[in-house]
Amino acid sequence: MTEHEIIADNIFKQYGMNFTTAEKAGGWTNAVWLNGSYALRLSMQKNSNRIRREIKRAEALPVSVGFPKNIAVGVTNGYEWSLSERIDGVPLSGIWCGLNWLEKESVVKQILSMANSVHSVPIDEIESITPRSAWYNSFDKDSTISDIERYVAQKIFTPKQGRNLCDILERFYKNIKSSLVLCHGDITTDNLLWRDGNVISLLDFEHSVIAPRQLDIHSLVNLALIQYDETSEKHTPLFGEKNLETEAYINSMISLFRPYLSTQSDKDLFVGYNVLFRQHFFESWLANPKGEISKCDAYNALKSFSDGDGGYLQPLLFA
Repeated sequence: MTEHEIIADNIFKQYGMNFTTAEKAGGWTNAVWLNGSYALRLSMQKNSNRIRREIKRAEALPVSVGFPKNIAVGVTNGYEWSLSERIDGVPLSGIWCGLNWLEKESVVKQILSMANSVHSVPIDEIESITPRSAWYNSFDKDSTISDIERYVAQKIFTPKQGRNLCDILERFYKNIKSSLVLCHGDITTDNLLWRDGNVISLLDFEHSVIAPRQLDIHSLVNLALIQYDETSEKHTPLFGEKNLETEAYINSMISLFRPYLSTQSDKDLFVGYNVLFRQHFFESWLANPKGEISKCDAYNALKSFSDGDGGYLQPLLFA
């Protein structure tokens, strides 16, 4: 058994369970096991406090978010862990592609309602245990703009494209401290549980932050309006689809998200989060290039924004 399995085995034994009946589940930063009516998360890294902060933060979450009831939390051999009640549902990621457009529309509306519940949490209740930078970027103005200047120096982008990207980031940082709320910070289909046509739980608040709500709106728009092909690792915006049912879905999503993008400040924050998100993955690609840069998904996304007018999000921003 690995060190993590030994720790999990000991924790399960404390609660009358046998490790042999545990089912390994998904997880990027934590090892996750489902065992009977329990779910165990165990940090992959020593000396982290993200899980413990998350459990404390969850005390302020509305019931409508569906966060699982915590049973115990602790640290073993430097690894933090939490044991919670298991929720009877399946990850949305497993069924999302099989839903029709009307079903997807219903699901997105439910997720947005959950996100709004998260945004309603009084900041003063969680401020001392919640960071202000999303997981994918340091959110340091000088370093992020310096990265763009490096792309221009390396002739990855033209000077004009570089100026456009820098202008986006300048406007973003001008507004970053306005209208702060508690954001989930990582709304993806992997972090949502689905059962019988309904979203029943928004999980994994480990990366939640105090930030403008456009951080979560950015995640939701990418979930709802950007198709992802795992084989090619390519993201394709739905905008421009001519199928009548698809068009109806797109128009419904535009109407749903438009109130959160009503001011120029809203749009600047929203586009800025998208640029920083894509920049994170572009930096990963530059560190380990795979194929031609023209095939790099993150590069093409940044190039779209660098050409101005909101890039591939233009139909949502200005329609």
